[in-house]
Amino acid sequence: MRLAFALGALALGTSLTVTVLPRPAFPAPAAAPNGAHRLVLTSSRPTGVDTGATVAGSDDVFRGLGLQNEFHTANRIFAVYGKDGSTGRYLIAYTKAGKTLYAFDFASYAWPPRFKPGEREFVYEQPVWAQEVGGTLYVENAHSTYASSSYGRNAYVTAIDLATKRALWRSPALVANANTFLVTKHYLVTGYGFTDEPDYLYLLDRATGKVVDRLLLPNAAETITWQGTAIRVRTYDHVVVVRLRGT
Repeated sequence: MRLAFALGALALGTSLTVTVLPRPAFPAPAAAPNGAHRLVLTSSRPTGVDTGATVAGSDDVFRGLGLQNEFHTANRIFAVYGKDGSTGRYLIAYTKAGKTLYAFDFASYAWPPRFKPGEREFVYEQPVWAQEVGGTLYVENAHSTYASSSYGRNAYVTAIDLATKRALWRSPALVANANTFLVTKHYLVTGYGFTDEPDYLYLLDRATGKVVDRLLLPNAAETITWQGTAIRVRTYDHVVVVRLRGT
């Protein structure tokens, strides 16, 4: 489903208050957790290579930038705008009926503190996925190249209080570059991996963003969804089913 009516209104200049977020911290990657394991592998089977379609951009524009991505969660539809497919900047939320709710400008989140010479065009960290739960917006920002290109300062989740429009916490680096993540009562289930890098499913404390547990995957997570009460992780060429102890 396309939000042509709502997005078309934005293109025509309908007023919308955009919250410009301040420059965040860029925490280092977390050490390996050493507590009790809560992510329990149930099954892992190889499959064909996943070539699932991604959302294509449209002719809709916001502030002169094109629609780069649109994704649906249980209660919201999110649109990401940028100058091209790798430089998303604005995240706009709608109800399922198409009512505009809020918008954030993530430009200050885009550039890591430093990056390797010649790698600048690859390290722009754009909004990849978001979910709104209980008045908090959880947003994943990541770039699609080696972590070493940004000296490991990539692939974060940030929790934003929608009442104050301020960040509550930011996760350690290198925990989220999958196309989706899950939010449970107490945790976020995220995935990170890249070519020749370790590929893990991560469990983050929903109140603090700290890494509670991680589970090694055959390769990088692409989508993380529910399969009944279990967690289904689609990687490049595997389907992994995981059970979560506690929710």
